[in-house]
Amino acid sequence: MLFISKNHDQTLSNQNLFMKKNILVLLLLIGTISTAQQLYIEGGKSSTSLDYKNSQGNSLENIQATSNSYITIGYRSQILTKNMHLNVGLDYSSYGAIGSDNTLGNYMEWNVNYVGLNAGLDYKLFHIKKASVYVKGALSAGFFVQGTQTFNNSVIDLKNNDDFDTILISMNAGVGFSHPISEDLSFYVQYLYGKSLDMASGDAELKITSNKIGFGLLINISKR
Repeated sequence: MLFISKNHDQTLSNQNLFMKKNILVLLLLIGTISTAQQLYIEGGKSSTSLDYKNSQGNSLENIQATSNSYITIGYRSQILTKNMHLNVGLDYSSYGAIGSDNTLGNYMEWNVNYVGLNAGLDYKLFHIKKASVYVKGALSAGFFVQGTQTFNNSVIDLKNNDDFDTILISMNAGVGFSHPISEDLSFYVQYLYGKSLDMASGDAELKITSNKIGFGLLINISKR
């Protein structure tokens, strides 16, 4: 069965080391937080797919992206300079893909959901009157909630699957546009491209890619 593997201890070890290093960086950044603080809530749509290679380096053909959704809430604060902000939040995200095997006539579909912790930085590039354009980079760690793989007429629960039921670590980067509504409220729209680290155990390779378009609100909570 596709994506079923036996041993992923080394993958988990590498992921845990990666997370420890980035948590340390995050704690150092939090130590520089100023008084410009906001809460944010964001929701949007994503186009997601799977990038899979077996132990021989061969990719699955005819894998297509599917449309999914996500929601995130968090805290945003100015750090270091007036144009840079730290973002720390929680998200609930869905990912998926569909595919087929033309040789054997097989149909495949994946649907998975993760609760995640995310942290990132955004930097304002320039202003257009009251509005601003910014770039953003972020790191997220997702924890498996639920997922299924459909293979022809069979539906397989992915809980305890070595490839999917693990920590989903993703790097994200993109651009956004924000505009104030009032002194204490702003809205924004942003695009983020994301790709996960290798999730597969053994010699295979499995990554999840995403293209997210989100709409959000920023609520000022700074003391005056």
